[in-house]
Amino acid sequence: MSDAPTIDVLNRLLVIEYRSLPIYLTDATPWTHPGDAKATETLGHLVADQREMAIRIADLILERGGRVENSVFPIEFTDMNLLSLDFLLGEIRDRQRQNIATIERIVASLAHDREAHELAEEVLGSERAHLEALEELNHQPAQAR
Repeated sequence: MSDAPTIDVLNRLLVIEYRSLPIYLTDATPWTHPGDAKATETLGHLVADQREMAIRIADLILERGGRVENSVFPIEFTDMNLLSLDFLLGEIRDRQRQNIATIERIVASLAHDREAHELAEEVLGSERAHLEALEELNHQPAQAR
């Protein structure tokens, strides 16, 4: 029998990781210029880490006898198709901050479950590190991103 409240929380964490704006943009292909190599690389690392974490979260849900909930990207992401990466970096940073705040609450709500709590803390640490990398891009001239 599964722990339904924990499964629900893990599914919320899964949506944050697997339906993120950076993952969406891998298919939407924002407009870039030659100076965006560093930003593109940074986003590539973020996406790879989010996909890896999503797999680990889904595996834990299934191990617990839960069901991985289907989810879709937020509809407002479609408004961001064909925008420049320079513009989108600000939106990604803003959403990253919001996601971190949500993940902090998720970590706290999983305090009763060591394994789920540790995984959520790992996700939180990863997302904080990615925010730092995104903020470093903000301090570089646009042509060096």
